[in-house]
Amino acid sequence: MKEAEDLTRREKREQILKKHSEEKGAFRRGVTISNREWNKSERTQEHKLIVRRRKLSVFFISITAISILTVVFLLQFVSRVSVTAKSVSNNNLEKYKTSIEEYFSANPSERFMPNLNKKALISKVQNDNPEILDISNINLNGITSYNFELSFRKPVASWNTEGKELFVDSEGVSFSATLFDKPALAIVDDSGLTASNGKNVASGSFFSFVGKLVAAANNNGLEITKIRIPPASLRQVEVSVNGVKYYAKMSTSESAEGQMANFKTAINYFATHKVSPSYVDLRIEGKGYYK
Repeated sequence: MKEAEDLTRREKREQILKKHSEEKGAFRRGVTISNREWNKSERTQEHKLIVRRRKLSVFFISITAISILTVVFLLQFVSRVSVTAKSVSNNNLEKYKTSIEEYFSANPSERFMPNLNKKALISKVQNDNPEILDISNINLNGITSYNFELSFRKPVASWNTEGKELFVDSEGVSFSATLFDKPALAIVDDSGLTASNGKNVASGSFFSFVGKLVAAANNNGLEITKIRIPPASLRQVEVSVNGVKYYAKMSTSESAEGQMANFKTAINYFATHKVSPSYVDLRIEGKGYYK
């Protein structure tokens, strides 16, 4: 290597520039770059801590929510049932509560109300108690208790046969118990027929006809005061209405609505022509006879 005295001017200048460049580079590496990396490392650590805290918060909130939902879900399986009657003041509702409890015993998963098959529940309760019209409302009554509000069929007529009293509503559904006052209209049974094989002499279709007949009379502005079953027959009835001296013979196998509309027409006709028959026979559709 050449000594300093032997270097040319050009070589000396290059050597000075090289030394200066090395010193400048060492200064940058030792100070400026080192500070930048330290600051970047500190910000990264803070960001990681924030992200970690957020993840932990979400985790604990999720665990809490799941725990609460699980407890609520499990409490459904020990829920209690209470029953109230809509528009009826009666405290003797225990048999309806029992019917609902029996349904839940057979279908425990449906105690969780979002999973309840309400139609199936109503069908079960109505089969046990035909006087029930519907389950109007199901309300949460505390964390582990539900209240079932029941609506009941309102009877439009009563009928006594062989010591047993039955009722029928405007839809023609028959039932043996009612929470309402007994209806004023009573069916007079002069048929003289007796029950056979332990069954009532009147069928469900007969009660259906009576219920529809009463509803049809109301729709035509008439009030039925008496329904008589003549001897040895359930296929016809004698219907008397308020303010009219004669009655109408009607067939239980024909349309209740149609026969009652014909009776209304006959009443207007007789009033116009000043005719006072003993009865009018409307058993044949589209025709009417009077005597």
